[in-house]
Amino acid sequence: GELYSALKERKIPCICQDFPDSLHARRDRWVPFLRSLAEGLPGDEASNIILVGHSSGAQAALRYAELYPLHGCVLVSATYSDLGDKHERASGYYPQKIKGSDGKEENQYLFDKMKENCKLWHQFHSDND
Repeated sequence: GELYSALKERKIPCICQDFPDSLHARRDRWVPFLRSLAEGLPGDEASNIILVGHSSGAQAALRYAELYPLHGCVLVSATYSDLGDKHERASGYYPQKIKGSDGKEENQYLFDKMKENCKLWHQFHSDND
C-alpha cells in the first residue's frame, strides 16, 4: 500500500505480507505469524519493530504487545469490542462476558503488559470508520 511504498522510498526497512486466515483474522494465527516475521529479523531487531495495524490488524498488534517487546505500535481504526458480531467474536481478540457471572469477563486486555512491552503508541480513527 501507500505506507509501504513511502517507507521503502525513504529506505526504511519494512515488511508487508499477506496474512494467513485473512477472511477470519483469528488471533491464534495472526499473532504467531507476526512473531515468526519478527524472529526472522537479524540480531536484536525483533524488539525494534513498529507494528502498524488496521482494524483486525490493530487487534493483532495489541495482543502481540501483550506478549513481546516492540519499539512502537500504530493502531488504525482499532476497536475495543466485537460490536456484537459473531464473526468478530470468533476471532479471539475481544473480551467476552462469562455467562452467569454478574458481568465478569474473560480474555481481558493486558494493558499493563502492553505498556511494559511497548513505550510508543499512536492511534488514528475517523468518525465514519
